[in-house]
Amino acid sequence: MGIFYAQKAPNIGFMVAAFLVPLAIQMGRGTLVFFFQLNPAHIQGKLSFGIIAATVLLILSIIEAYLVLSPYGISWVVSVATLMLIGWVIEVMILKETIFATQIQLFQNKEKWEEIKHFYIAKSELVQFVEEIKKGGHLNNYSPTQRNQEEEQPLLPESNKAISILEELNMHLEGKGYSPSLNGQKKGNQ
Repeated sequence: MGIFYAQKAPNIGFMVAAFLVPLAIQMGRGTLVFFFQLNPAHIQGKLSFGIIAATVLLILSIIEAYLVLSPYGISWVVSVATLMLIGWVIEVMILKETIFATQIQLFQNKEKWEEIKHFYIAKSELVQFVEEIKKGGHLNNYSPTQRNQEEEQPLLPESNKAISILEELNMHLEGKGYSPSLNGQKKGNQ
């Protein structure tokens, strides 16, 4: 595609961009398709996000090929679209085999099952703990499996710092925390 874009480029900057933009698009496509394989606990099904992303991006690529190559003749459009379709089939085959290989490793390792189970239990208990603190619960007597049946007392002022740290930790776990910025300002989604 870069060659066809570069032929109509008005200057050297557009000629360079004619190759860099499609390269960046393909790198982004690969990231979208294979990203969820980074988390083996997130087992994907037949219609996983990766396959849906690959299919949508295939359709967009074929539309792009038609728009760019139609002045050169339908034979170019068919050839490039066929190449893209073959790439999509290979991409889906690799993704399915990667998912299968991940499942084999995960299903055979019962210790890994326990690690994953303990992670999700701990995450749930942390969320419950932070909610209990927000409601004015006790810091020292909290047990996620056995709640203190005594009458709850309001938090002391010295525990406010602990509350803010726990709330910030919870925000980070939920993906709503602030991230550092180059200009020293906080950024994030609240």
